Amino acid sequence: RNTEMIQFPIKALLSEEECHDYLERTLHPEGLRCPRGHPLPVGQAPHDPGRAPIFKYKCRLCGAVYHLFTGTLWSGSHYDIRIVTLLMRGFLQGVPTSHLAKELGLDRGNLLKHRRRIQQLALQHKPEAPLSDGQTEADEMFQNAGEKGQLHPDPKDPPRRRANKRQGRGTMGNDRPPILGVLGRESGQIRLTVCEDTKQKTLQPQVESDTEADTALHTDESNAYHHVAETGRGHATVNHTKKEWARDDDGDGIREVHCNTIEGIWTGLRNFLRPFRGVHKKNLAAYVAIFEWAHNLKRVTAGLLRTLMIPGFTYLPT
Repeated sequence: RNTEMIQFPIKALLSEEECHDYLERTLHPEGLRCPRGHPLPVGQAPHDPGRAPIFKYKCRLCGAVYHLFTGTLWSGSHYDIRIVTLLMRGFLQGVPTSHLAKELGLDRGNLLKHRRRIQQLALQHKPEAPLSDGQTEADEMFQNAGEKGQLHPDPKDPPRRRANKRQGRGTMGNDRPPILGVLGRESGQIRLTVCEDTKQKTLQPQVESDTEADTALHTDESNAYHHVAETGRGHATVNHTKKEWARDDDGDGIREVHCNTIEGIWTGLRNFLRPFRGVHKKNLAAYVAIFEWAHNLKRVTAGLLRTLMIPGFTYLPT
């Protein structure tokens, strides 16, 4: 049975003018300006109308030629306005590059380059502020991620077979890189970090960076968290090896000691990564960053699109 997603020719159903107006409001909320910040005068005719509705204008003050995508990652591309809109939608929703290429009739290699650049901006501008929640959870997930697409000409260094069944804790070296997740119970916000391993010296500094010093942290019995309480944070654990999943410590009838909420996030992350049928481990953090943004914001915002399309622009969700 063919399980590939059905292709839908949505390109023909979108208006170029609507896409242009949407992206202009998103990328230039104060109106179109030249690279030096001079506003486009009302009524100025285009310098080059050849790619309507992506008109080129010449600044009357400094002479710079610019258009809607000047200063963005799409400035050098020849995709029309509808294609750019659909690609941003597809990248954020986790649609595989091969599917987008087939659906829109584009070159997969070029699309992959654009995806990589956008994902790197997503990773670069992830929020660094610690979660302000008084109750937080931390857990790790191991994700199969080898060297997809990388040639192995040396017969002594063959590529790893698919479906890595290695037992025990994963590391970056054995192609099962761990992903540390920290979640705030009140806000529902998450911080996800791809790590080299799950040693205490690796995970605890990241947990400290992702939480406030007065938080109450809930984890499983992993040794990596044994010294968290020494930082002033509250720390309660459940022992999964003894089939303990939640516990009521204060006697109020609510089993508040657990890390089930962050464990539930792993289902969503695995579902997000699964359609790609393998991700190179060096690119895993960038894919995870897209998922983190999507989970925290729930919907696309103008600030997020500017962050992912304009190098140097930084937007932090509130």
